[in-house]
Amino acid sequence: MRFAILPCSGFPCQAATMILRLFLVSLMLTLVACGFTPRGSITQTTDIGAVYIDAGSKVPIAWRLRSALTDRKFTVSNDKSSANILIRLQNEQQSQRIVSVESTGRVSEYELRHSVDMQIAQSYDGTPPTLDKNRQANTVSVIREYTYDETGVLGKADEAEILRAEMREELVNHLLLRLLASVRQSDVE
Repeated sequence: MRFAILPCSGFPCQAATMILRLFLVSLMLTLVACGFTPRGSITQTTDIGAVYIDAGSKVPIAWRLRSALTDRKFTVSNDKSSANILIRLQNEQQSQRIVSVESTGRVSEYELRHSVDMQIAQSYDGTPPTLDKNRQANTVSVIREYTYDETGVLGKADEAEILRAEMREELVNHLLLRLLASVRQSDVE
């Protein structure tokens, strides 16, 4: 005995298929036209010119930001005088604190925090950008909590390292979003 499932044939099925295809294409065109991008994807949407990152050796997140800008096709300058945007990063800090303790006095939950101070200056008239000394730096932070169990110390240490790596990537994305938001806001003013 042989059973075969035949695909729909004839005019009604062809018309339904064409309508579905037309709907999907128009939906995708609408999303592209309104500027939709998937969450977490940051691409160059405006030409902001060359970006110079001013950070000391105590700010390791700076090279990750530089790499992220380069990966997203932004121009990163090694010369402050030729840049349109100046980003100053300072006071990068990573900390861990106890959030909760069991009734026996053992730690059951930790909070990880990764933060950096950021200032942005933009050149408007072709001169090198300069930071406003009266303007305070913005602190950009990422905070995560994780449970801790003494019976799985090695696994929890690995979990903490994975969380820290994810936090570094998220912090870089927050810095990029701040950069793009401040440039767009400055363009409007």
